[in-house]
Amino acid sequence: MKDSRHDDAIGYLRKIESGEAGVTKLYTSDYIIDEVVTTIFARTGSLELTKEYGQAIIDSKAIERLPVDEETFLQSWEFFKRMGSVGLSFTDSTSAILAKKKGINAVFTFDEHFKKLELNTVP
Repeated sequence: MKDSRHDDAIGYLRKIESGEAGVTKLYTSDYIIDEVVTTIFARTGSLELTKEYGQAIIDSKAIERLPVDEETFLQSWEFFKRMGSVGLSFTDSTSAILAKKKGINAVFTFDEHFKKLELNTVP
């Protein structure tokens, strides 16, 4: 189930857990959790594994879920229409809008297009 950046992501998550990264909390949206759970199930076909990973995300004290409300949805849609040409998906657009609204200054991603949005990316 690994993707090409899996080891890099795990390494950075370990730095977060140890305090070395200087990050104490991760934020994610409904849409990102949807993508993660859907991808795990599609790649493995295992409902049990999918439920295990999904529940771990939902139960994690280190992860705060940011719901996508109607206002955020509409702002994200407008943002996507303006910025989709840089390779941004609609889900990425919601992440960018939520980051701006919540004052989140760094996005944990390997997607280069977030840098075009003037958002700091880690690792």
